[in-house]
Amino acid sequence: MVKRCRGCLRVALVYPAPYGAAVASLAYQNMYYLLNSLDYVYAERFVASSTAGAEPVPRSLETGSLLRDFDLIVASISYELDYVTLARILHAAGIPFLREERNKEHPLVVLGGPVPSMNPVVALGAGDLVAVGEAEPLLPLLVEKAYEHGARGVVEELACRPGFLAPGCGAVDKALVHDLDNVFHSVAQFRVPGSGEPWGEAYMVEASRGCPHMCRFCMEAHFLLPTRHRSYEKLRGLIERGVEANGVSRVAFYALSFFDHPAADRLLEYLEGEGLEASIGSLRADMLSEDRVELLARLGQRVLTVAPETLSPRLCRGIGKCMSRGLVEEVAGWAWARRMHVKLYLMLGLPGETDRDVEGYADALRELSKKAPPMREAIRVTLNPLVPKPHTPMQFHRLIDRASYERRVRILRRAQSKVLSIEPLSYRYAYAQTVVARGDEKIARIIDEWARRGGRLGQLWSTARSLGVNLDHYTYEAPEPKWHRLVRLSIPPSTLIEAYKYSVKTVEE
Repeated sequence: MVKRCRGCLRVALVYPAPYGAAVASLAYQNMYYLLNSLDYVYAERFVASSTAGAEPVPRSLETGSLLRDFDLIVASISYELDYVTLARILHAAGIPFLREERNKEHPLVVLGGPVPSMNPVVALGAGDLVAVGEAEPLLPLLVEKAYEHGARGVVEELACRPGFLAPGCGAVDKALVHDLDNVFHSVAQFRVPGSGEPWGEAYMVEASRGCPHMCRFCMEAHFLLPTRHRSYEKLRGLIERGVEANGVSRVAFYALSFFDHPAADRLLEYLEGEGLEASIGSLRADMLSEDRVELLARLGQRVLTVAPETLSPRLCRGIGKCMSRGLVEEVAGWAWARRMHVKLYLMLGLPGETDRDVEGYADALRELSKKAPPMREAIRVTLNPLVPKPHTPMQFHRLIDRASYERRVRILRRAQSKVLSIEPLSYRYAYAQTVVARGDEKIARIIDEWARRGGRLGQLWSTARSLGVNLDHYTYEAPEPKWHRLVRLSIPPSTLIEAYKYSVKTVEE
């Protein structure tokens, strides 16, 4: 969209990833349309051309305007390594990434999203303001004050108020939406037609926010606490208008645990009655039934994704998420009977985990494979290390070392067959995520220099060595959670400490 708006506040809305990822972010979609719904704001989109290497001079998708010509830069960080992509974009625009190196001639930079909210220590090295919490109450206030007082004046107006952090502030409360029915949700959405991806061919709608299960490793559940649902009536109205406005026949639901929505089945039955299809991401196995799997299959879902995280009845207690092998086998059987593929997510490096536990996973996967139909990759297993995240009980946990991770991946790969594939995440990605997730002021400087060198993953270690920083301090040692002094979330730090102690104790019993 191109909005004509004389005298408006010009906002550059940056998504530090390639366009396809920006399209898939419902939060980014909502921010863009929310800003442009305001009479005095004109927002344009900026995305990265790639995730590493030289970045061209960034220009907006709408008019080709230069990033440095905007009043305000708002960037949402939902993945830790997005920071280095943001730094590459800013450098390409001639704008310093580090806050202390910018001056009044540069646009004001505001960082938000779950990663800066959960650990603002890194974000404060780059952002003039850090928006802590959910966008709907924060964005309108931010642009209103920037319009009234100028982009530079907004820091003085908002710093240290609930939801807004700046250097020198004490702890601030997270901004929170109390009623999802009464906040903005986009109807028109930008897409990638013909992409074949659900977000390219579907209307995206947020059914719920938060998750009642509160798994001890899950940053999203702790960030989005408490759980809230949009009403059936509101969702139906959004779907009716969104499907028509976007010319699609599929609805992609966003929710951490879709079937915890009190009207989940009713929503899917409504879609079926309207001749629409549905896409739902990872589902909890303990919330599924054969009828629900049948309904998903009729709605066009071809892959059933569940995340048991572990197949050990002992280790599951430590992370607060237990899905028995029998349940996983039963759910897989329901899916295969409807010619659906099954995708499983497993984590390595859980509290108390040993090689013997992982050998047990491999045995369980072999048994599951024997029951799979003769179709290629009937089961796809994605492996990743447990990445400790701030403001969760696992924030104190040590990242698994590389040798142990790769050894356990090899154990699981021995179970591969024509029907079972094993896809491990690169250990280096998990290591880098942990460094940034639990980082401090030094990490902002590393990100800045890392981006100048091209932002490729392998350049993280050489950058840290050149700056005299030992990255193992952030991965293998218990961190000092400085973020607790800056953000007040819904769970006191003492409760998180006790939860982690319980996690360690329960797997030893």
